[in-house]
Amino acid sequence: MDTTPSIANCNLFATKQAARFVTQLYERHLAAVNVTSSQMTILAVIHECPNITMTKLSEIVVMDRTSLVRAIKPLSRDGYVLQKPEPGSRKTSLSLSRTGTRKYLDAVPCWRAAQEEYEELVGKSRAQLLRQELMAITQRQV
Repeated sequence: MDTTPSIANCNLFATKQAARFVTQLYERHLAAVNVTSSQMTILAVIHECPNITMTKLSEIVVMDRTSLVRAIKPLSRDGYVLQKPEPGSRKTSLSLSRTGTRKYLDAVPCWRAAQEEYEELVGKSRAQLLRQELMAITQRQV
């Protein structure tokens, strides 16, 4: 009896394959405003949670701190994200500059187009169900 795992039964393979596909779809739309899907996610979270700490942002986007620092570096360099040390602590809070808010708002129509394409592909109710199930997985982790 062969006990070698098959990719057809591998949760990791299926999840990564789907994630790459969806990422490519969003990247194609966001390229019009020169924003990556990771950058869009970071900008969106900071927009919704101004003055968020790096630690909290890391938890929300499920990214280790080192990777998050690397992802934020170009956003800070380009003047989109402002980093402010918290008084009396080693924490840093993040917020969007005016330019960052404008960049985020410019990207929203591209994000909407990607959302619509995705929902046309998988169906609106199925997309909602998939999103809820995927969010539930990460919320159990945190």
